[in-house]
Amino acid sequence: MNKLKMLFLETCFISLGIFFGVGTVSAVMHLLGQEYSINWYFSLSVILAGFLCSFPSLILFSEKIKPFFVRILIHFAILFGAVSLLGWLFKWYSGILSYAVVMGIFICVYIFVWVITKWIYNKDDKEINNALTSFRDEE
Repeated sequence: MNKLKMLFLETCFISLGIFFGVGTVSAVMHLLGQEYSINWYFSLSVILAGFLCSFPSLILFSEKIKPFFVRILIHFAILFGAVSLLGWLFKWYSGILSYAVVMGIFICVYIFVWVITKWIYNKDDKEINNALTSFRDEE
């Protein structure tokens, strides 16, 4: 998968995951009888966050950092910091409890994006292998 396609897909997956997470939290808060409101620019901030948070994924393609696990830790740390900063700038949280909720959503979205990306890579690998197998069979 080329890097531009990966960045676009991850931007979509991250934004979708954030919207799903915030929708789930707001539904739970509504069921608990609490009020939850968002700012007028919230949707734009989510799309911007999705776009900005897709770029650190390029670290995962770096061959300079050898153990893949270290790349994942660096990737997670950069995104954790970015989401904390973006959350503060866009007022996604106001206190420690709402910060914990935002970070919980972040962790769920992080896992969601990894699972979906892995599924897409496996699907692409399978298609490539099938094409190679059919090409070898024709020869």
